Amino acid sequence: MELSTLRYFLAVAREKNMTNAAASLHISQPALSYQMARLEEELGKQLFIRTNRNMELTEDGMFLLSRAEEIISLADQTYREIQNEPDEIRGDVYIGAAESKAIHFIAEVIAEIRKKYPHIIFHFYSGNYDDVYSRISHGSLDFAIMIEPFPFQNLEKIELPSKDRTGIIIPKDHPLAGRKCIRAEDLRNLPLIMVMRSYMNKADYADQFGIPESELNIAATGNLIYNLAILAEHRIGAILSLEGLVHTGDDSELVFIPFEPKIERTLVLTWKQNRPLNRAAEVFLNTMREKIDEKL
Repeated sequence: MELSTLRYFLAVAREKNMTNAAASLHISQPALSYQMARLEEELGKQLFIRTNRNMELTEDGMFLLSRAEEIISLADQTYREIQNEPDEIRGDVYIGAAESKAIHFIAEVIAEIRKKYPHIIFHFYSGNYDDVYSRISHGSLDFAIMIEPFPFQNLEKIELPSKDRTGIIIPKDHPLAGRKCIRAEDLRNLPLIMVMRSYMNKADYADQFGIPESELNIAATGNLIYNLAILAEHRIGAILSLEGLVHTGDDSELVFIPFEPKIERTLVLTWKQNRPLNRAAEVFLNTMREKIDEKL
């Protein structure tokens, strides 16, 4: 597969129409159709379902789409880095970030770097753990902010200076809203909304709280805390969450109550072992280490 063919494929996937994609690429429609037919023949897979007007991706086409986006992004990133002048620190830093208050610390570091090196650009990507790990493994992400424990063994890591408390998020008129803390036994049969991660399921949560899985009343799950907060506002259940991910101030309908005994999550900055970093990424990593040392 050539990069130009993958760019053609991405255009067709985006436009869902061969004529429109050809126009956006400034090539003829027959030439583009020929390239897509050759790609399918090379892979031995059907990538598109063709109708009179649209072209929809097959399951194999969706898989190629995710990989093609990573490959093209990495190729473009590599080209820009090679073009940089040797005495000039500029470039792109790609960070996969889990939702956490630690982003405030990351933002402080980035603000300081940008004052000194205004040509360094930071790109954030949010996704589930499997997705972020795939991207950092393939090189389309330089770093990822993860919550420990995580199951990946081929990543370097440094611990961030703050820990995130775990608790529940409920409406202010909830019967438990007046409590200063929540204990595991309070979760028995309480309708719960869980933020799902690829390495944690219902059984993992049950084990974490020492409650039989049968006594966990799961009302909803999801990976976007914003959507789950709306469910909590509508009394669907109590969100099991880290502190600070949802606004729970005086003007909010929701309140955060921490667990007792305290349950905290350690956050780490991770990157792939033995992967060479560009100069911009090295500046970010070195500055992170300096700022973490100052906090200790």
